[in-house]
Amino acid sequence: MNFSCKVNPKGQITIPSDIRKKLEINENDILMAKVTEEGFILLEGNPKKISKDKDMLFCILEETFGSFKKREEGHSNEENS
Repeated sequence: MNFSCKVNPKGQITIPSDIRKKLEINENDILMAKVTEEGFILLEGNPKKISKDKDMLFCILEETFGSFKKREEGHSNEENS
């Protein structure tokens, strides 16, 4: 079954309630997002299985900000070309 999601001005989407209920996703749960080569966004992880300790969260933040930095560097290099 397909669902539509609208992107708000902050770039956020709401996961439809049917999906949240089925996957038992609750407020403040952490999901891992990645983009496939085909251009799909995958959300991974059973929220009950993802550790919420500070070391895990720190690693997630480092990966996220590292990818943002790489993207910005690539964008800057394209502008300078």
